[in-house]
Amino acid sequence: MNAYETINLCQPNGEKSCCACCGLFNFRDISRENLSRFLDGGASRSSSLIATGHITDQGDGHVIRDKTSYICPHQGLIYNKRPGCLLHPHYRNSSMRNDSFFGEKICSGFLCPAHTRLTTEHKKTIIELVDDWYFYSVAIIDPDSTIWLLQLLHDRYPIALQRESAVRKIITECLTVHSSHLAVYPGPIFFYSESEYNVSKENFSILSNNIDQEQNEIIAVIEKNL
Repeated sequence: MNAYETINLCQPNGEKSCCACCGLFNFRDISRENLSRFLDGGASRSSSLIATGHITDQGDGHVIRDKTSYICPHQGLIYNKRPGCLLHPHYRNSSMRNDSFFGEKICSGFLCPAHTRLTTEHKKTIIELVDDWYFYSVAIIDPDSTIWLLQLLHDRYPIALQRESAVRKIITECLTVHSSHLAVYPGPIFFYSESEYNVSKENFSILSNNIDQEQNEIIAVIEKNL
């Protein structure tokens, strides 16, 4: 196993989590309000589908980003109001994930590109400094932008990293900027493989040569909070 994979990015602690691989960020509207509304309805939706034995793609009838991807209905808010799998044994005390579209083997064994692209230090920094599930998920689905941000802080604004309260605020506000840019882009922003992510990230990553405006916005956020 890759050493970087020993840090669980899906549910790193009891304060935040990411379930982008369940299709959450495949909705066209990825605003916090819309995704929170969908997660709020998770418990009743999941129970209803279990009772009927149906496997339903929540992308049906909605404006989505990738028509070839799947939005699992069994995702919702678990402990401490963070996103997670409502069929997971930690939630129901017995695994019901084989009742889902992907099944337990795929769900339990999958690791998104962030697990290999982010170093151990990157992962520790994000886990320690970002407690909000929404911004944490944004950091995970576009790992190269997260790397760019952390490297920028390390190289040009190291003093920020020495002040925890300041760097928490800076990272959150920078992820707020990036989430607003991701929301405007209409295409897929989460990818299951590194090869797909590498091909598509130029359309939305902060590293892209055509996103100078976003880079300038992020630099302004950092300098404002120093």
